[in-house]
Amino acid sequence: MIHLQKIRKSYPSETDSGLVLGFEDWQVESGGQVALIGESGSGKTTLLNLLSGLVSPDTGVVSIDGTDLAKLSEAQRDRFRADNIGYVFQSFHLLDGYSVKENVELGAVFAKKHAEPGRAEHLLEAVGLGHRLEHTPRQLSVGQQARVAFARALMNKPNLLLADEPTGSLDHENGRQVLDLLLSTARESGITVVCATHDMDVSAAFDSTVRVEDLK
Repeated sequence: MIHLQKIRKSYPSETDSGLVLGFEDWQVESGGQVALIGESGSGKTTLLNLLSGLVSPDTGVVSIDGTDLAKLSEAQRDRFRADNIGYVFQSFHLLDGYSVKENVELGAVFAKKHAEPGRAEHLLEAVGLGHRLEHTPRQLSVGQQARVAFARALMNKPNLLLADEPTGSLDHENGRQVLDLLLSTARESGITVVCATHDMDVSAAFDSTVRVEDLK
């Protein structure tokens, strides 16, 4: 599913090489659930962005289901992400000018495959927000916004789900509910999950844990 080789990613400055990530080989099997842990600035989000194609490595191979994202143009990476990857961002990135239902539907706008009718409603029912379809994100609690972001990430039926500190802004109860929902849904659908977190309780729920600093 995921195979990264000879990865180097830097953000250089005038006084520093700015190396954020540098390792030789890392793999995740299809259907695996992996927590990325590490100190702030260790490269967790950068690694997620490489996996999603939001950024490209300076050198190396980023293979997702046999496609090397490093060889694609930005437009091709955008298309691949729309068709194959769901992403739950740390700040959720919900649009206040759209309803909850419309925010979820946006998850499939750029995908080649057409979303089945009623899928957004079904996903929102599944996350306990079937009664909030026409509300806007600002009318929801933070915990509810996290559920909308999760539903949107599943809208295009991804093979790979990425999550960047998805419980970071939630209290313990809401965080546990969102995490349980994410992992159980992924298991049922065979979705590979990679989640960046600094919370050891969160990482303990995953099949395996990788410390970014230890990637060699």
